[in-house]
Amino acid sequence: MPTEIVRLAPEHEPALLRFAERVWTRPRSADFVRWRYHEPPFHTAFLALRDGECLAMESAFRRPYRVGGRIVDFLEVFDWFTLPELRNSGLGVRIMQRFMKEPEPLLLVGGTADTQGLLPRLGWQVPARSRRWTLPIGLERAARALARRTKLPAAAARAAAPVARALSGRRPGRRFAPPGGRALPVALPGEELFALERGASAYRTRPLWTRELLRWLVAGFAGGGQYLPFYFAVDGALRGFGLLRIYAHGDERLAEIVDAFAPDADAGLYAWIVNELVTVADGFGVAEVAVSATCDALETALRRSRFVETPSHPIQIWWPGGDGLPAPLAFGTSTGDQPILPIVERWFPSP
Repeated sequence: MPTEIVRLAPEHEPALLRFAERVWTRPRSADFVRWRYHEPPFHTAFLALRDGECLAMESAFRRPYRVGGRIVDFLEVFDWFTLPELRNSGLGVRIMQRFMKEPEPLLLVGGTADTQGLLPRLGWQVPARSRRWTLPIGLERAARALARRTKLPAAAARAAAPVARALSGRRPGRRFAPPGGRALPVALPGEELFALERGASAYRTRPLWTRELLRWLVAGFAGGGQYLPFYFAVDGALRGFGLLRIYAHGDERLAEIVDAFAPDADAGLYAWIVNELVTVADGFGVAEVAVSATCDALETALRRSRFVETPSHPIQIWWPGGDGLPAPLAFGTSTGDQPILPIVERWFPSP
């Protein structure tokens, strides 16, 4: 039979799961499959099928973006994979070309080196880059670094690690809070957040949160960790939003600032938001906090907080005849599958 490119439907689940077992190390539980592929109403995918078997696939999340003065729905593409023995067969390109026929523009942040090299050849544009920043705060990591630098025995390095962390300036603490400022943990953000995002802003491009996406993350798969939303208010007015993820990775506990947003693009406000989220993360005993940024004000705040810049990732779009992504941009780690990566490799089986 010829290979067909079809949109994912419930009847394709057995073939999808067989494909996933060969391509990814991910949980096999019914809870994970339901959460990842069936629960989000904004999810779509295309599969390459032959004789009932999935040979390649690609997923996307439909999401509104603020672009200039308009709200535009984008498809954030991810999970673009082909069976290893068919990597040079062109099936992956056929699936991407099928996505490129959808009415919505497409967007991808990062991707593999092969992806970053191929998409420009298909006519995609790279309007900006997203820079990564990390802050090691865990005492175990501090101890290992101290042992490497000083040749101290492991036990002595662990004993000295709290002092070394304090002297390094990386010890978390609630700093930069403005007069009248309050950080408010919330269970699930509501209309006030959506109004903040769509109101007056220094940014011309930003992915927008929806109630469905936030609910899917915050009340989602247990193995994905914990998502902690925060409002940041000054004198009773909502001025910013933060979303923190705490998750296990191997033997360590890590944190990701999935989003830090202040429509005023104020570096001082961002410094408060970042330090509040880092302090919360430290309470969970994380080894490291990471964040992505495209905004000068946020990056200034990250430098103040002793974050270290790491390699950046391209933001690539397919939007024939579109407006592009006008600067300045406010992107975090919230596009596509970024807020759920890394995915835990194994989880408890369903009862």
